[in-house]
Amino acid sequence: MLAAAELNAHGGICGRQVELCAADAGGSPEAVVERTRALVEAQQVDALIGVHLSNVRVALRDEFAGRLPYVFAPLYEGGENAPGVFAIGETPQRQFPDVVRWLMESHGVMRWLFVGNDYIWPRATHAAVRKFVEEEGGEVAGESYVGLGSGNVAQTVAQIKRLRPQVVFDSFVGSDSVQFNRAFARAGLAEHCLRLSGAVEENTLLGIGARNTRNLYCVGGYFNALRTQENREFLGRYQDAFGATAPVQSSLSQSCYEGLKFFAALADSAGDLEIDSLRSAFEGLRFHGARGLAVVRRGEVQSPLYLARASGVHFKVIHQF
Repeated sequence: MLAAAELNAHGGICGRQVELCAADAGGSPEAVVERTRALVEAQQVDALIGVHLSNVRVALRDEFAGRLPYVFAPLYEGGENAPGVFAIGETPQRQFPDVVRWLMESHGVMRWLFVGNDYIWPRATHAAVRKFVEEEGGEVAGESYVGLGSGNVAQTVAQIKRLRPQVVFDSFVGSDSVQFNRAFARAGLAEHCLRLSGAVEENTLLGIGARNTRNLYCVGGYFNALRTQENREFLGRYQDAFGATAPVQSSLSQSCYEGLKFFAALADSAGDLEIDSLRSAFEGLRFHGARGLAVVRRGEVQSPLYLARASGVHFKVIHQF
C-alpha cells in the first residue's frame, strides 16, 4: 500500500495509477494458482508481484510465464529465467559464501549440519552452502528435512544432539522455524552450537522468543535494525502512514515494497508492459527501495548483504558484506 501510494503520487506506472489486488499465497501451490487465475480474469490484472514460497513460484511461473509480467521479490534458490519472470531476491551464491567464510574464520567452526523444510529452496540452498563449507575446509555432518507446516522437529533436534555439529544451518520457514528454534533451545543446544539462517526475519524472531535466540545469526539484504539513511527514511514514511504501532518491517514485507518499486522502474524504463520490452530493460536497471540503490548486473539485483545476531527478539547488524 505504501509503495503504491508513493508511485501514484508521482504519476503511477507508465502514466497509469496503481490499483492493488491481493491473492492468498498460502496452502498448496495448485490452490494458489486457482486463486490467482480467478483474480487475473476478474480484475484484468496487468502484473503479478509475488512474496511467497518457491514451490508456489514454480507453479505460478508454469501458469503465467509469457502471459503476464511476474516479479518474484524475496530471496530464492536462483536459476529463474522464464520469460517475463523477474526474480530479484538474494540467491545462495550471493547470500552465503562470505558469511560461511566469516563464521569459520572468526569462530573456528568447521563441523556443520543442515536442517530445513522439504521443498525446493532449502534443498537447493543446502547444496550450495555445502559447497561453500567444503571449499573452506569444513565438513557437513548431515542433513535433515521436515515437511512444510508439520512442526515435527523432534527427530531433527535428536539428530543434532547425536552428531554434535558446531553450526546448524537452518532453512526452516514460518511456524516450522519457530517450532524448531524453540525446541533447539529447550534441548540446551543454543549454549554451545551456533545457528545460521537466511530466512529468520523479525516476526519469526518474535515467535521464537527471547529465551531461545542465543547464538542465532541471520544473513540477508534487509533488517529492520539497519541504520542506513535509506532505511530510516523508509521506516519514517511507513510509520507516518500506518502509525508507530504498525507491524515491524522485515525482509519479507520490505521485499513486497521493493518488488513494486522495481516493477515500476522496469516498466518506466521499458516504456510499456510488454514482456519483450521489460526483458530488454532488465539488465543494468537501477532502482531505489528501502535498502537504497540497487542495480541489476548479470541478471541479478546487486545490493549490500548484512549479518545480524539475535539479541532477545531483536536483530543487531554486526557485519556488512
